Amino acid sequence: MSVKAGPQPETLFHSCIRFVAKNLQLYKNIEYLELLPALVKNAIFLNVVRVHKGFHDDELPRLLLNSSLTRINLSTSTITDGILTLLAEKCPHLRSLTLTEGNYRFTRAGLHTMVQRLGKLQHLYVKNCPLIDDEFVRLLARSCPQLDTLDLESCKSVGDGSADSLSGMPLVRLNVSHTSITDKFLKAIANERCGKTLEDLNVGHCPITSDGLSALSWNTIKYIGFEGCSIEDLEIVGFGKHLKYICWTISN
Repeated sequence: MSVKAGPQPETLFHSCIRFVAKNLQLYKNIEYLELLPALVKNAIFLNVVRVHKGFHDDELPRLLLNSSLTRINLSTSTITDGILTLLAEKCPHLRSLTLTEGNYRFTRAGLHTMVQRLGKLQHLYVKNCPLIDDEFVRLLARSCPQLDTLDLESCKSVGDGSADSLSGMPLVRLNVSHTSITDKFLKAIANERCGKTLEDLNVGHCPITSDGLSALSWNTIKYIGFEGCSIEDLEIVGFGKHLKYICWTISN
């Protein structure tokens, strides 16, 4: 008779992390919190974001952020200029930053100052932020040459002016859905470095037509989303042999 193993009990480490994260406000004035090993700090930070609806003051992140962190998700947190300054000062090796769905309380100056100091950034996720515009994209391109994933969904101030900045970047994944880009954007990146490295592209709910899509180089693109766009004739687009997935709704 076979016996199925039951669920494994939580380790003491994770039980302690969960307890400290839940009661973190009680510890912020205790000196040893800042002296904890980076592994413990990182586990507490992750638990606060995933389970306890993020950070909503600058003091606790100041005690936990450290140079070993390469991935940070602030999606449930209140994000201020103070938080952005801490990221720039304490996390010089940051590779991935998620601000999507955060409570944005930062300024344009704070955002620009941060991105100029995160030169190793490879992945950036921001959604529905009015301060993300073509000027920011230009600064991002200059400051973070290794960027390969950029998600700016619903950042309405991003438009065709971003194309020249992104065209020379080695982007693999680009989400500019619900922004202000047009066919002009796609034509500008099509034959540049960006157009030749893209594998995953989302331009859904933008004023894109089959004219813009047909300009793209389809040698690398595997996933494309153009839901809500005015695409009337897919035959002229010329999808490449590597394409695996299309997200599209029929235009009326």
